[in-house]
Parts: sequence; structure tokens; C-alpha cells
Amino acid sequence: MKADFTDIVLYSSVAGLSTLAGVYLVKSFSAWTRRNSQYLISFAVGVIMATAFIDLLPKAVSLSRAWFVGALGAFLVLYLIEFGMNIHYCRHEACEQEGHQRPVGRVSALGIGLHSLLDGFTIGVGFEAGFALGVLASFAVIFHELPEGAFTYTLLLRDRVDERRATLFSWLVALATPVGAIATYLLVQDVSDDALGILLAVAGGTFIYIAAADLVPETHRRSRLGNAALVLAGVGFVVILGRLVAA
Repeated sequence: MKADFTDIVLYSSVAGLSTLAGVYLVKSFSAWTRRNSQYLISFAVGVIMATAFIDLLPKAVSLSRAWFVGALGAFLVLYLIEFGMNIHYCRHEACEQEGHQRPVGRVSALGIGLHSLLDGFTIGVGFEAGFALGVLASFAVIFHELPEGAFTYTLLLRDRVDERRATLFSWLVALATPVGAIATYLLVQDVSDDALGILLAVAGGTFIYIAAADLVPETHRRSRLGNAALVLAGVGFVVILGRLVAA
């Protein structure tokens, strides 16, 4: 079953709202968010990795023999973009003691905004492939946008951006997801199976990069058994949700 425009708007809007939920968690429960952000991120890692490997990539393989071009290409392009924007900044105490601190909040917000735009792309492509895949992609985005929203807002404040402007930046990042999803829906309708397979592979490669480069390192900052358990719980969630949606 294919999705219609209402499905795209609904699910991508919820995904965007999850970014704002992360922002307002920081604004309202700053201490709680700092203590528990790693658990939210760990669950998100399991969800988006499982969605990439269990749903997006297998569907891409079934549609296009050139799927690997999309997956590897997306991974490499995102790496080069983040390398060029220098989003991954020095986070360790030793680096701070050596005087390597520098303003990164606005640059990071721009990078995360790009991620949000690509998340919208993934939702749009997922729904073009089928309703069930679109729902799974949407939930993967929803769960990792929550900690990303909190992360974006915190970085902006750390960069001495006032709260009002930091909130505005965060809203723009949140809006990028439905904008990306709607634009994708309008641009990729009725594409060939081969092209759709490559686009799904791009979405899968994007998810893998976000998990490996941006989220997994956060879960290792404080290695706890709960982190590993929640990664596995995220995988289990995708498996169960996939069966429920497909039923």
C-alpha cells in the first residue's frame, strides 16, 4: 500500500515536533535531560540502524543492482560535508585544557539542519516505496530527532547564543524535516524501480552514517550496561513494529 500526501505531512510533522520536544526538554528539565540523554541516544541508535539494515537496504537491493552506489555514496558525501564544516569538534577535557575550544553551536545547528532535511528525504522515499516502510523510517527519525533537538539547543547556548535565537534556530532545524519530506514526495513520484532502489540505499547510507558518526560516539562517553540494552531494545522495537505495520 502506497501512502498519500496526508501521510507524508503527518509523519514528517511529528518527526519535526520530536526535535522541538528535545529543545523544550532542555528548557524545562535541563538536569534530567543531561542525565538521561545517552539513554535516548542509545535507543535511537538501535532504531535507525535496524531500519537501515532490516528495511531500507534490503528493499533497495531488491529494486536496484546499483544500490551500493547510493549507500556508499551517501556515507562518503556526508563524511566530506561534516569534515568540511568541521562539525565534529573537540569534546574531551584534555582538548579544552589545551585551549582548543571554539564556537561551534551555529555551525553544528547548520549541520544538524542538513541531517533533518535528509531525514525528511528518507521519510519521503520510504513512503514512495510503501506505507509500511514509510512508517518505519518515520519512527527511526522521530526517535533520533528527540536527542538531536536537545543537542542542537544545548550547543547553541554553549556558543553564547541567547535563548530566544537558539529557540528560533531549533524551530528552523525542526521545520527542515517536513520540508524535506514534502519536497521529496513531490519530486520522486512514479520514479522507476531502479531509481527508487538507489534512493532507498541513499536513505539507508544516511541512517548508517548518522548512527556511526554522530550517535554511537555519544553512547560511549559513559559506557553503561543500560546503553547496550537500549540499543538492542531499539532493534527489537523496529522488528516488532515492522510486523505490526505489515500485518
